Amino acid sequence: DLPGFMESLVKQMSVNLKRIHSLGIKKVAVGLLQPIGCLPVLNVISFRTNCIGLLNVISKDHNKMLLKAVQELNKEAADKSVFITLDLYNSFLSAIETMQKKRAEKSTLMNPLQPCCEGNNLEDSCGSVDDEGSKKYSLCENPKLSFFWDTLHPSQNGWFAVYTQ
Repeated sequence: DLPGFMESLVKQMSVNLKRIHSLGIKKVAVGLLQPIGCLPVLNVISFRTNCIGLLNVISKDHNKMLLKAVQELNKEAADKSVFITLDLYNSFLSAIETMQKKRAEKSTLMNPLQPCCEGNNLEDSCGSVDDEGSKKYSLCENPKLSFFWDTLHPSQNGWFAVYTQ
């Protein structure tokens, strides 16, 4: 029941945001959900050639609910602009598309949908080691050029690209 879960999550976020504001915080920024279909852990089914649009619909639906909740919170607040949102969804997409275009022009650049650190097989993840302490993961050639550090988290370069969009 994904829609029910999203609704429950957004309601709880609203409660938490009100509480944060009641503690004296004058401005509260809320990050919208990034396009989850671009996460390497999920876009592996496209061989990491593109984001999975069907999965991005989940992010869009969540963000619509969250934007509506933030609007309602701002209506209730004495200062009408207490809560603001950070549009991580469009920033991520824009940054990834920019990196893909640059890569199309210069094939030596890293695929932004490819993680820098990844397990050697499906059972392992970034940082996995065997009983003797031997690595069960591999790192990309130039981590400073990656968008994703591992299959879930943007790298420092990835966050820089998102926040400079």
